[in-house]
Amino acid sequence: MVLLRLAARLFPSCALRRPLTAALLLVASAAWAQAPAPPPRSVSLVQALEMARASYPRLQAKAAQVQAAQAEVQQVRTQRLPSVRLSQQVSYGTINGAAGTILPYGTVIPSTGGAAAANSSAAVFGSVSTAYAEWAPVTFGQYGAQLNRARAAAEYAVADADNEWFSQQVRVAQTYLELLAVQNLRAVRQKNLGRVQTLKKTITRLTLHGLRPGVDSTQAAAEVAQARLSLVEARELEAERQTRLSTLLGQPGQRWQPDSVFNHRLPTAGVAAFAATGHPALRLQQRAIGLNQARETIIRRSYRPRLALLGGTWGRGTGVGADGRYDYGVTGAAPTRFNYAVGVGLVFDLLDLPRLRAQGRAEAFRTQALTLDLRQQQLELSNQQLLAAERIGLAAERVRESPVQLAAAAQAYRQKLALYNSGLATITDLTQALYNLQKAEQDQALTVNNAWQALLLQAAGTGDFSLFQTRLNP
Repeated sequence: MVLLRLAARLFPSCALRRPLTAALLLVASAAWAQAPAPPPRSVSLVQALEMARASYPRLQAKAAQVQAAQAEVQQVRTQRLPSVRLSQQVSYGTINGAAGTILPYGTVIPSTGGAAAANSSAAVFGSVSTAYAEWAPVTFGQYGAQLNRARAAAEYAVADADNEWFSQQVRVAQTYLELLAVQNLRAVRQKNLGRVQTLKKTITRLTLHGLRPGVDSTQAAAEVAQARLSLVEARELEAERQTRLSTLLGQPGQRWQPDSVFNHRLPTAGVAAFAATGHPALRLQQRAIGLNQARETIIRRSYRPRLALLGGTWGRGTGVGADGRYDYGVTGAAPTRFNYAVGVGLVFDLLDLPRLRAQGRAEAFRTQALTLDLRQQQLELSNQQLLAAERIGLAAERVRESPVQLAAAAQAYRQKLALYNSGLATITDLTQALYNLQKAEQDQALTVNNAWQALLLQAAGTGDFSLFQTRLNP
């Protein structure tokens, strides 16, 4: 819009304005396309975890669910309070009474008074004011069951939030290490591209002087193209990890530069992994079992009777006098007769047992399914710890062997290059040596990172993230 207004001021004529506007837009588009991307933001793993805890929406949602479950516990506690209801009604209607009994099904509007000799449309005022109290001091365990269910739900919400935070820590650390690994991979492939381009120039020069066949130059060009494609693939992987890390940290549109300490410092020695009995995922599943068992208890106790203390007082007003005369004025709008009553109520649904038994069996099967899921999780976590221990041992072996591999591959490449320049080796031999060197460089760049990822797998299996985080200390 700024460019359009500028063009309109400089060239009022429409014929001159359009070409100028198009040119300005092209220049601006080119400048925008060539504008350098903002530099990545350096972030340590501790800082990344702090950002995730403060900004990740799912963690905030879990915290809100904990507060909601705790509020529900307080709501259940209020069920012990007596219920007191006040009401006031003033009506104007006919008084055509009729003898007979009506069952309380549907909407029933009672008419007080004796049976009317004939139907009449005459109407009078009437009123009723009531105060009714009901309190259940004895619930035969039903209140306790409801309170235990609410507490179990609150414990489940807390365990769910803890498990989500633990899982988020593992996800952030895993993505953090993967981003650093693909950045190392990109650097290795960038170095390989430069090496292949230099080699292509040498082979092209030898080909032009007739010292090498033309197919060598063609194969060198193919190797350059392959190196460029490999570099593009590494950049794609890096962009995907950058986006994932930004999402996990709750920071949209940001590029990150992880701490390079995970490239050159191996994890310090630590204590052996412990059993995963306290794993957040297992605690969550145990809370789910407890919550379902609390629901079973509510169902079983629902068949018990309900006892309540009752009390009420009310006042009535009517436009019909004690002698049967009608007062068609507003006299009946004010209460003129007052009563009170106290009592004890007992409610017991005799035929509710079959329905509750079927519902209880369904909940029992759900509890059984949750228990079997818990065993499955225990099995998977136990095997994950064994796998992590093996990976840590293998990572130590890689740390010892990768420098040897890299030194041998670099020496082999230099020898093949010298032989090729002397005409004693083919382009195929040189390409294979180049491939081996690149693979050795990639293995060397990822060796320490793989050791940290193996340690993270062990921490994820044991349920203690500090097993990973504290090993960073020198």
